[in-house]
Amino acid sequence: MIGFWDVYKRSETGPFIKEQDFDRQVGTVAGQLVQKHEIRFDPEQVIPADDGLADRVYQAALELFLELGIYCRDSSRLIKFSREEVQWALKHAPTSVTYGQGPDTRIMRHRKIEDSQPPFCLNTPVGCTVAEERFVAMVQSYAQEPLSDTFSSAFSQTVGGRPIKSGTPQEVEAAIWNVVKLREAARAAGRPLIGIHNLISNAEKTDATLAAIQEEFGAHPNDGLGIAAIAEMKADYERMKKVVFLDHKGYNRYGLYGPIMGGYAGGPEATAIVHVAHHFLGLLAFGAQWHDGFPLHLMQGCNSTRDLLWLISVTGQALARNTHLLIGVSPFTAAGPCTEMVVHEIAATVLAATVSGLHLNLVAVARNKLPERSSGMEARIGAETAHLIAKQGITRKKANDIVKKILGEYESQIPEAPKGKRFDECYDLKTVRPTQEYLDVYDKCKEKLTGFGLEYKE
Repeated sequence: MIGFWDVYKRSETGPFIKEQDFDRQVGTVAGQLVQKHEIRFDPEQVIPADDGLADRVYQAALELFLELGIYCRDSSRLIKFSREEVQWALKHAPTSVTYGQGPDTRIMRHRKIEDSQPPFCLNTPVGCTVAEERFVAMVQSYAQEPLSDTFSSAFSQTVGGRPIKSGTPQEVEAAIWNVVKLREAARAAGRPLIGIHNLISNAEKTDATLAAIQEEFGAHPNDGLGIAAIAEMKADYERMKKVVFLDHKGYNRYGLYGPIMGGYAGGPEATAIVHVAHHFLGLLAFGAQWHDGFPLHLMQGCNSTRDLLWLISVTGQALARNTHLLIGVSPFTAAGPCTEMVVHEIAATVLAATVSGLHLNLVAVARNKLPERSSGMEARIGAETAHLIAKQGITRKKANDIVKKILGEYESQIPEAPKGKRFDECYDLKTVRPTQEYLDVYDKCKEKLTGFGLEYKE
């Protein structure tokens, strides 16, 4: 058995290494393991149906983690583990996690490849910045979706008209405001007891987080926090302090991992190995109950490209076949709301994820860079598509045929993807309902996707 304080001790006593040297090692070791395990990205097998490939990716990731460990930025030391310790942690990893209360209680469980159980849908305006006067309406648009198992937060640009700056008193105020407004949005959505999987999005520092996660502000027992690793394969004491807090308070927690394809990790094959290895980091260093990945393309800032769809699929399969971990992915689109392209990107990413054993954190749109470009409609599109894929029993082979047709609709547009419409342009702010224009765009795309093999008209 290994606990948090064993991990912390190793962060103080492990082998010393300069950060730039560790960065180089990640790419070097991952590249060697690609060759050793004969891992190859085939552009025609976007959603591979090769169990041997998935197993080789998993074994390569385990070898990488055992060789490199986790880099602690604060001590410049490596936190390393034995194979037995990793295997023990995997054996004793959670098999379920519960969010929400009363009629909105939802339980996330392990999914298998081609599972008929639909993905758990954690619906969030991932990373989107929004003016504080539209914050509640935007997050309400996610919470009110019937297929939202949980919801979470956008990033308010200001609180009380004051910009939010990390490490200042304003950050503490913003964190408290964040929790209060999320629960207000839940009540406005008619779901006061829905789970909030990440209570704090407006703050980074642990003191602000601890100040805000209080019952009187709206935090409920089955709510939680995300703890993000630093790409690639790094952690620091700011993150570890959250672990100590959560160990005492008992809120849910998940690990958040965003390896960059084209960065230190390398190409799609090496980045797939590094991505799987991050799950061991989250389990051992953060005590994560479940895991959310958002691998990204260095140049395009999304994960709806052909190579990233392959990476999402093969890493999901690797973990679903070899562990009982609860794993998910956050789709990142290039296009913005109320465009046909965003519907197609979401459908493609959800298809790759759903048949590969993953849950879904829906959705980051417009490359996660443009203010106000997010709405509950993107979550609706993703969740409805995921549920029908699971219900229809779509196989990896059929999914691959479908996803290549969908890619044909948008792949060439990724570098110059349309920005789409702002939240206030595609939703009525009084009723918090999507415009007829957006509903028509979705209906048109559903007809096309039905022709590709996703039977929306059942």
